Amino acid sequence: MNDRDVLESWHVTPSSNRDYHFLDGLRGVAILMVIVCHFIYTNPHSGRLVHFLGALFSAGAMGVPLFFSLSGFLISWPFWKAKLRPGRPVVPKGYGWRRFYKIYPPIAFSFLFLIPFYVWVTGDFSYITVALEWLVGLPLVSAIRGKVNPVMWTLVIEAQFYIVLPLVMLACRRLSLRTCLWLVPALFFVLGFGWRCLQLSGWIASYPFPAFIDSRFPTGLDFFAFGILVSGLHAEGKITRRHAPWAWAGVAGYLLALLALACLRFAGNESFFWGELITLGTQVSCAAMLLCIGNPAGLLPRVLSHAGLRWCGIVSYEWYLWHQPMCLYSRRFLGPAGGDVFKYAMILGVPLVLSIAVAAAAYRFVSLPILRFGRSRHQE
Repeated sequence: MNDRDVLESWHVTPSSNRDYHFLDGLRGVAILMVIVCHFIYTNPHSGRLVHFLGALFSAGAMGVPLFFSLSGFLISWPFWKAKLRPGRPVVPKGYGWRRFYKIYPPIAFSFLFLIPFYVWVTGDFSYITVALEWLVGLPLVSAIRGKVNPVMWTLVIEAQFYIVLPLVMLACRRLSLRTCLWLVPALFFVLGFGWRCLQLSGWIASYPFPAFIDSRFPTGLDFFAFGILVSGLHAEGKITRRHAPWAWAGVAGYLLALLALACLRFAGNESFFWGELITLGTQVSCAAMLLCIGNPAGLLPRVLSHAGLRWCGIVSYEWYLWHQPMCLYSRRFLGPAGGDVFKYAMILGVPLVLSIAVAAAAYRFVSLPILRFGRSRHQE
């Protein structure tokens, strides 16, 4: 049995009915960047080279925009297909249920183990309250404490996108495809970027992080805009082999943005202007990388279709949910490395191995059966 056959036993047929393996690989790249960002840390008293390396690793947070671009592409694809076929429902059949089965059960499963552990270690029963706030969806409309799992602020933005996209497509149902191709991505971009500008101006107050997770609507919706655009163009057949080489420009732009962010963090100059400029460059670069969909047999898609990258992408959501708590508590229990290389390796390695093992088990034995059940009942 080859690697592809093994991976198929971990795979769920996508609702888009398009099985592009390299998209799993891109998701794998994104989660590995996030893991590196959260796990690797540096001694604040280290030299300039170590500080720069720390800034470079912390710039792995740019895996998050890549996740968002992929979501913009994949989640909007069935909507664009429906737009191409007059008479079909604007919102694909079973859309809401498929999103629910993908997102909600893994969260509930992680809380089932994490919350008792938190209460046992800290004696703080307020963790139960925060977990209930998550389970009823309060973060979608209000800031809450980030003490359960700080990384879940990105999940709020994802869920907001899942809710807003069908509403926007319903509002645009009488408009032509050509008009929607530009209007819908522009709307998402303006909403997200405009909201952050209002926050900078002081018109909208922000809560301090990490005491609160404040992913209030429509913060972050612009990260999906270019993925939505590429998806619509692809559905219309506008992305061909001649556009695929531009994906390499996307790779180059993405690496340049990563380096630029690292330099800003190293210099301590994360201003709004430069931050937003890098953000825009990252968004465009992520969308450009998606252009390799015009030639799935090309070199870049083949590299991204590596079995290891694909597997990381397939279990990425579960890994995302489990890695940060394990990372933080590893540092809490083991304490500072104090220059001991072996202890530093333990602080990083133990939660890394444990988190990927738990994520793989959670996906294989909990998420995957639920996903297959959901797809069987709510397929297009």
